[in-house]
Parts: sequence; structure tokens; C-alpha cells
Amino acid sequence: MALRRPRLPRTHLRPAGLLALGLTLLMLNAPAASAHVDVDVGDGRYVLEIGFRDEPAYLGLPNALFLKVGEYGTGGTEPVEELAGTLTAEVTKDGQTKQLPLVPTGDGVYEGALVPTAVGDYTFHITGTIGDATVDESVTSGPNTFNSVEPLSGIEFPVAQSDPAQMDAAVAEVQAQAATTRTLSIAGVAAGILGLIVAVMAVTRSGRTPATTEPTSTPPSGKLIR
Repeated sequence: MALRRPRLPRTHLRPAGLLALGLTLLMLNAPAASAHVDVDVGDGRYVLEIGFRDEPAYLGLPNALFLKVGEYGTGGTEPVEELAGTLTAEVTKDGQTKQLPLVPTGDGVYEGALVPTAVGDYTFHITGTIGDATVDESVTSGPNTFNSVEPLSGIEFPVAQSDPAQMDAAVAEVQAQAATTRTLSIAGVAAGILGLIVAVMAVTRSGRTPATTEPTSTPPSGKLIR
């Protein structure tokens, strides 16, 4: 008797399942999105990678300008060193500008320390020279460049509680302001009442009629006047 081979169960994937599987594989194989922006300088000979050192960048946390300089070659890019003396960096926010001394950290990377004190977009301005190439590039944070500064509340946990000492100081200040306002109000009312009294007295005095003085009669002297 011939033995029958057991039939293996067939696995069926619907079109929706195949699509989901394909998207998952693409996401796993896709390179991580860069939070920096690349700018070519020197007629395409060099590339500047610019952004915040720590991204996302958060309000009030120490951070730095991240600047990486590379030179294009046949095998990719080579880091360019010893540029701290030939390149300068500035950061601008809300009309204020600050110089950022560049500190080399190796492999063509330079950092300029700063602590963001306002949320929103920041502009980095790099000037100077790389070899015989002139550099004058400004880049502002945004969706197509590098991350903007975000509020710290996005990563705070647990929810920050108000400092009792600060609350007491604020209450005391409000109470002091209220007492000052009340004192000034009372003084204003008293001054108004005093002015009214003075006005009434002035009107009363001006309405009085001076008494008429009758002539004094001379008693007869008893002599007959001829």
C-alpha cells in the first residue's frame, strides 16, 4: 500500500497584508532621518553639516551648534581639521546675535556651546575660509533644515509643581500692592472731603451781609443857640 504524504497547510496573504509587510520592510531598511542640513561651499569642494548638537533641542537645556566639515573625494568625504581659527559662528534669535567660539571635537566636527532661552527658530551663520574657499552661509531651523527649539514641557515628568516659597512671595507682593492701593484711595477720599468743607465755608462767608452801623446821636448840651 502506498503511503500518502501529509498535506502541509497553505498560508494565504491578502493584498492588504502584503502591503503592510512591504511598508514594514521599507521602514526597517530606510536610513534614519537626519536632523541636520548639508550646505556645499567652495564650488562644491566642501560640505558643511549644520544643526543643533542635541536634537530635538529643548528650552533651557545646554546644547551647542554642531558643525561638521568634509571635503569631497573619490571615496566619499574626508573630515577637515584645524578650522577653529579660520571659521567663526554666530547664532541669531529674535533680533539678538551671539558669537559662538568653535571648539574642535575630532573628525571634522566643531561645536559652539549655547543654552536656548526661547522656543522657536534659530539661525546659525558660518563665515571664514576653508583653505582658499570663502565661507558665508546662514541656515535657519525649520522642517527642511534642522530642528527648532521646543518647550521643555514636552519631556518633563512628573508635572512640575510650583515652588511654595515663590507662591508665598507672589501672594505677599499682591497683598502689598492691594494695601498700597487701599491707602491711596483713602487718602484721595479724605482730600476730597476736606476740599468740600473748605468750599462750603468759602461760600458761607461770601453770602453774609455786613451789619449797618446807625449814627450815634449827640446828647443836647443844654445851651440855647441864638
